[in-house]
Amino acid sequence: MTRFFIWNCQLPRIPSAWRERLRDFGTYASGALFTIGWWFFIDGLILSRAESSSVTFGFEDWIPGILCTLGMIVTNSIDLSLLRDDSFGYGGGSSLAGKAKLTLFIGIALLAGGVAGSLTILVIKYIVPQVDSATMYVGATGVLQAFGVLLASVVLWFVHNSEYDSQYNFVLN
Repeated sequence: MTRFFIWNCQLPRIPSAWRERLRDFGTYASGALFTIGWWFFIDGLILSRAESSSVTFGFEDWIPGILCTLGMIVTNSIDLSLLRDDSFGYGGGSSLAGKAKLTLFIGIALLAGGVAGSLTILVIKYIVPQVDSATMYVGATGVLQAFGVLLASVVLWFVHNSEYDSQYNFVLN
């Protein structure tokens, strides 16, 4: 038995004079989150080189941030109007909406993989060996980077693809 829960979320009406400013502010906030995320990572990289720690900062520490950044680029290159088309292209040809949904899925998978990878590296490389607190910070910078890029992607997606006067339906299985 499948149940569907539908929540109708009416976004508050924003005065038209504020809409463009809100869009600009959201873009700047997204850029700031992205920059802060990468700043934490570079800070951890510099600290790992400066201190003589038992854990070396390798290429595996770079992969989650690269995956999240690629996911942000892919996710935010999709226009929301392409996703609203329900014709998925069954029966021979593939529609533009189906390709856009597949591309969005790949972008979200890259973001999720980057966050999961950063958490995995933190646990396996820094928490399990019980390193000191300075080295633990170096491991935490990868997680901070991944979450910063993820939040930047979410903010940028909502700011550029939301219609302020419309209603959104969230359907959960």
